[in-house]
Amino acid sequence: MSKTREYADVAKHQIDQIATEIERLQERADKAVAELRSEYEQRIKDLSTEYDREFRSLRQMRYDAEAKVSSLMDAGESAAEEIRFGIDAAINEMNAALVRAGKQLKKR
Repeated sequence: MSKTREYADVAKHQIDQIATEIERLQERADKAVAELRSEYEQRIKDLSTEYDREFRSLRQMRYDAEAKVSSLMDAGESAAEEIRFGIDAAINEMNAALVRAGKQLKKR
């Protein structure tokens, strides 16, 4: 029976060592997950800020273009051509900005 007892003690010791290693690995995994979560949360925050800035810019372009259209309605014939040129340029810039924003979103 003493050999059985010795074997049981050795086996229990090995199991305890494995359990300790499992706990160490769990701690490392928890730390890695926490670090990744933090990195992703920061990245999400950065992207959100970037997208908000882009969309504010696009909306401002829209408001500026609408203001030009309104001024076209009030302009005399001599100024109308210059205002039309500004409206066309604004529309072209808005389209280009939309394409750039779309490409940025596709990258992600």
